[in-house]
Amino acid sequence: MKQRIFILIGMLLAIASHSQTLPPKQLSLAQAMQTAIEKRYDIQANKLDVDIAVNKIGKAKNEWLPTIKADGEVRYNAQLQTMILDGFNNNGGKERIEVGTTNFTTLSMDLSQNIYKPGLKADIHIAEVEKKAEQEKATEKENTIRMQVAEAYLNVLLKQQQLLLIKENTQRYKEYLDVASERKRLGTILETDLLKAQTDLENAKLTEKESAQNYELSMNALRHQMNMKDDIPLALTDSLAILISTHQQAEYPTSMQERPELKQLVFLKEANDLKIKKESYKWTPTLSLTGNYTTLYQAADFKYTASLWTPYNYIGVKASLPITELLRTNTNKKEFQLKASQLDMQYKQKQQDLNYEVSRNQTELWNAADNIQLAEKSLALSRTLHQNQLNNYKHGTVTYSSILDAAATINTAEQNYIKAVYNYLLAYYNFKKLSGFEVSNHH
Repeated sequence: MKQRIFILIGMLLAIASHSQTLPPKQLSLAQAMQTAIEKRYDIQANKLDVDIAVNKIGKAKNEWLPTIKADGEVRYNAQLQTMILDGFNNNGGKERIEVGTTNFTTLSMDLSQNIYKPGLKADIHIAEVEKKAEQEKATEKENTIRMQVAEAYLNVLLKQQQLLLIKENTQRYKEYLDVASERKRLGTILETDLLKAQTDLENAKLTEKESAQNYELSMNALRHQMNMKDDIPLALTDSLAILISTHQQAEYPTSMQERPELKQLVFLKEANDLKIKKESYKWTPTLSLTGNYTTLYQAADFKYTASLWTPYNYIGVKASLPITELLRTNTNKKEFQLKASQLDMQYKQKQQDLNYEVSRNQTELWNAADNIQLAEKSLALSRTLHQNQLNNYKHGTVTYSSILDAAATINTAEQNYIKAVYNYLLAYYNFKKLSGFEVSNHH
């Protein structure tokens, strides 16, 4: 028994070890966006809204199909209706006659086919336009999700670069400590300088640990945006350097009319206008073809012999005008007219919002591009300064505080550079959202 338990434990450990050594999933930014579109439940729910809208079109078209209804009735008359015939006999008396039969059974089939119903055509057109509005709504949601994934992906790259820089910073402090230890051995610095170098190194290690934790949190946030499990290892194939080299040029769309936010409002207004027209159609009568076939059985028993069934049928044209609906037409039309004004104002405001978004995004993109160039120059100068100060510190011509100042300068320059690249890419993908987020699969 113990041997079986050990074998089972060994198998579980082997499975756990295998799961830990699974290769990470290679993931580019474009793939991350596509994964989110495929896995997120809110995207799937929006697609169901489109399916529901398509079903409404079919439902409206089915109203043109003929209506066929079959009825069957068995009626037992416990007491027949009595008819009194006054002056029926020669003496001027009254004669009582019972009318009907005990068993009254009918089997019938009714047919109704619309010939002219203008409101029905309007319902079909309304359903078709509302489907287009739902499609634009789904597109808008997909663009929003893509932007959220882009922000999460870029944040991982930012945290990754910050972690690498902090690790380099930790290595610098190790080098400072080595130099301080050598100079203390030679007696050229005080004990307090050595202790300060040791303290700075420990603080740098703590900062590196915190940066690693922030990196893992950003990776979990990316998994969340894609609806992926936290235990799935990821290897991002894109980097800030790759993305910045790919997206140096950005051409803005000349027209905002194709934005899904605006197109959605256009279709909603079109559907509302059709509803106004539909109210006018209510003054037109509906014409339909009607028909009926009935077979009737009347007898005192329930034997249903074929000889006692008597059929009859008819065919006709029916015109109907809903009087009570006509009384509500003006009220309904007023509601739709108010809705049209509301949609028109929403369209104008959304147009202004998008124009401002374009203007702001252009400024952010240009500023970010300029900041990258400035940050590159500052980074190059700070690295030269740091190397000179480190050489001077090794030769004992500058104090430890001087090399710390140089380290702080290069650390700030490095952080400014990667933040400038991050801000440029964030502005770029905001631009992609403005242009419909047609992300090229360049990886």
